[in-house]
Order: sequence, then structure tokens, then C-alpha cells
Amino acid sequence: MGVQLAWLLRRQDLRLKVLAGGSGLDREVVWAHSIELVDPGPWLNGGELVLTTGIRLAADSGTCEDYVERLAKAGVAAVGFGVGLSHEQVPETLVDAAEEAGLPLLEIPLPTPFVAVTKAVMERLAEQQYEGVVQASRIQPRMTRAALRGGAQAVVRELAVSTGTSAVLLDHDSGVRAAHPPGAGAFEAALVAGLGAPEGAAAAVSCGHDGVLAVQRVRVGPRVHGRLVLVADRTLTPVDHLLLGHAASLVALEAEKPLRLRDEQNRVNGLFLRLLLDGTVTASAAQNHLTEAGFPVRDGIRVLVLRGASPRQALQALGKELAERGLPLFGRVHGGCAAVLLPAGHAVTAQTATDGARARLRSRVWAGLSAAHHLADGPAALTEALNAASVARTRGSCDVVAFESLAGRLLAATPETRRILATLAETQLAPLAAHDTANGTDLLDSLRAFLEHNGQWETASAVLGVHRHTLRSRMERVRGLLGADLDSAHVRAELLLALSAWQEPGGIGRTG
Repeated sequence: MGVQLAWLLRRQDLRLKVLAGGSGLDREVVWAHSIELVDPGPWLNGGELVLTTGIRLAADSGTCEDYVERLAKAGVAAVGFGVGLSHEQVPETLVDAAEEAGLPLLEIPLPTPFVAVTKAVMERLAEQQYEGVVQASRIQPRMTRAALRGGAQAVVRELAVSTGTSAVLLDHDSGVRAAHPPGAGAFEAALVAGLGAPEGAAAAVSCGHDGVLAVQRVRVGPRVHGRLVLVADRTLTPVDHLLLGHAASLVALEAEKPLRLRDEQNRVNGLFLRLLLDGTVTASAAQNHLTEAGFPVRDGIRVLVLRGASPRQALQALGKELAERGLPLFGRVHGGCAAVLLPAGHAVTAQTATDGARARLRSRVWAGLSAAHHLADGPAALTEALNAASVARTRGSCDVVAFESLAGRLLAATPETRRILATLAETQLAPLAAHDTANGTDLLDSLRAFLEHNGQWETASAVLGVHRHTLRSRMERVRGLLGADLDSAHVRAELLLALSAWQEPGGIGRTG
């Protein structure tokens, strides 16, 4: 954005006269700067109208040629020479040097103060800025209507047409999602890579032989939906950047609509799952709700539990995995774990979903899977999955531990035996849980590893990642706290049954 020299010359009140460089009157002045140095270059940025009376400028050709060369090298738009003070007229040697260099040289008569020229430039720049705001205010509603009617593709087209540039919307992998003019996307994507536009930057501008490139990241909060790119064969104006930012916001909102709907649906599904796993919703009502949500229930349900990562982040990762396979997310946070409903007999396996979630989370998680259950058996399915996940953590297994693979599963199949096991777990294991909570120890997990590996010190300590002497020391503390003889097979069997029924925090008896 600048003031053309031709516009300044049309200002009759300034009475400016062109002495040299008449072919460059289409140049734009970005500022008018009064400076009397013989070498003003270090104090200039380019595009200025340099105002001088030549008070330190000798009229010989060598000095004038050096002066013009320095100004041309600094990239000034023109020189305004005030006559009547240091020089009665502009030195011919300066006129010749300016003409030779193609640098516009304007004569400023004595009655015209430099401040009048500067004021004219400033006022015109302000007018242009206002005109740009008005122009943008007219384009933005058109762009918004385009978003409502045609989505991201229509926004990209309106942006390109309004700015007279090429526009392209890129996804996370720099693939072209939308472009205008049609067919320009591949070139723009290549240009983004060629000019090295920063991948993580919110906004960036690059210049190269092929043009000027502006990149705006399309995002809402932490979610990034890609990048919006403008490519032009000219310098981009503030209006161009304003419209680019507006277009990026519209594209982001367009991308967020299905995500917001999905988040709200996941919230409702999570509330429903809580009722199902608490046993407070009837099987018929559950079947109706799940069927309407597109969740297959013909073969029953399973519950998958993930431990070891942020449960909410784990739910998000599992939700993305299920969404890619056409399944809705029914998930909730329970006891520091992520619990998710899976259809029994469906092509989506628990191992596939877990592996995908683990890759997204980039952290270690342990997974447990319940047996297939009728819809009325939600609480039992949750208990089985939690117990299986505890076993997976104790074993340090990357594979999903299925409850069917655990010994003693038949004992937990009926409410009567589950109540007995819950009482046993409370009686036998509560002292260890209290000690672990108070002292930050791992006696419960250590006891589980010891029992599940048949008292083999080397194997159990390897699973826990501790030395066998450390495990022996822990078992001595367990003996003391429980007053139990761990050498007795009957005692070990009873403790193993209690551990199979134990659900952290608090055990089955407290949470069921």
C-alpha cells in the first residue's frame, strides 16, 4: 500500500514538477522523509520520497552521481528537491544523474513546505487504509455466505477471486483439499514445500522467484485442520492478510461443526454407558438406544478397559479409532481407567482398537476385555474388564488380556459367588491397600505377580521390574500385615481368588 507519484503530481496545491525519471511515476511512496545527509542510505528502508534542499550536496557530477546511486541502492521511490534555499534551482548534474538512473526527481518550489508533502502522503495512506477496511467489510459477508452455501471449497474460491490471487487449502499431509483457480493446488502445494513455509507456525509469509506466499494455519483451540495458502505475483496488502485470516476462521468453523456434534454425541453416549454399566437401564431400552446410534448388539456386548494413560485422552484416542471403523463411541471414565463398549462378534477387535489408541497416545497402556455379555449384564462386564486390565498391568503385557483367559472366571459369573469373593477381597486385601496408600508401596501388585507366577521369584520379580531380593522383602511385609502363611497352597489360592475379585479403588464390595 502506497501513494503513487502521479497522484502527488496531480495535487495542484503542492505545485510539484517532474525533472527526471518520468517513466517511473507509477512508483508508490510509502513515506515522505526529509533528510539532508550526503549518504542517507543507512537511514532508509525503501519506498520513501526523500525530501532535501541539497544543503550538503555539491553540484559537481561526481558527487551527484554518487548521491543518486546511493538512493537507488536504498530503493527509494523518488527524490523531492526543494529550491530557493541552498540552490536556486536543481543542479543539472543531479537531473542528468537521476535521468540516467531512472530515478524520479521532483522539484519542490520554495512556497511549498516539506511538511505539506509529508502530510499529503500521510493523509492518502490513511485514506487507503480506510478504503481497505471498507473493501474488506464488503468482502467478508460474501465470504461468510459462501461458507454457508458451499463449505470450504466456496470459501477458497471467494478468497482467491476477492484478492486476485491463487488460494489452496492443504490438509495435515500437505494434500490439496480445495483450490482456486481449479488445478492450481498441486503447484501451490509444491511452492509451500519449495519456499519452506514453517509447518508449525500460525502464520508465515515467504518470497521466492515464483511469487509471494502467505500461509495461515486453520485451527480452533488445540485442533488443527490444515493450512490455507495464498500465492500472488505481487506484495500482499493488509487487506489480503485480513481476508486470509477471515477465510481461515470460516474454514476452521466448517471443519469443527461435525466434530462439535460428535463431541456432544459422545457426551450423551457416555452418560448412557454409565447407566448401562451401573445396571440402571433395562435391556430393551439399552437395545433401542444402541441400535438407533448404529451400534450392533445382536451378539451382545463387551467392555474394554485401558489403564496407564490419561483416561480422557484414552477415550478420545479410542473414539477416533472406532469412528474410522464406523462405530460410535460409548465410553466413560471409571476408577482412573477408560471404559469403552464394544460389540461382541464385530469385525473391530479389541486388540486393533487398543493398538491404534496406543499409537495415538504414544504412551504405554494396559488393556482388559470382558467376556461377551447380554445387555442386562453391564456391571459384570465392567468388573471383568477391570480385573483383566489389572492382570495386564501386572504382567506388563502389550496384548489385550481377555477375561476368558483368566483362571477362576466361572466363580465370578454369578451374583452369589461375586458377593462371596468381594467379601473375601475386602477381608484379605484391605490392609495391603491401606498400606500402599499410606506409604506409596506396591504390595498388592507384588502379591499378584508372586501368586500368578506360582511363587517363582525370578519370573515374578522380572515382571515387576525389581530385584528378587526386593520382592522377597515385600512378601515378608505382606506376611506380617496379613498374618498369612504364603507357603501354604490353600492360603495362596484364597489370596489369588481375592485378587481376582479386587477392583481398585476400594474393591467390588465398595464400588458394586
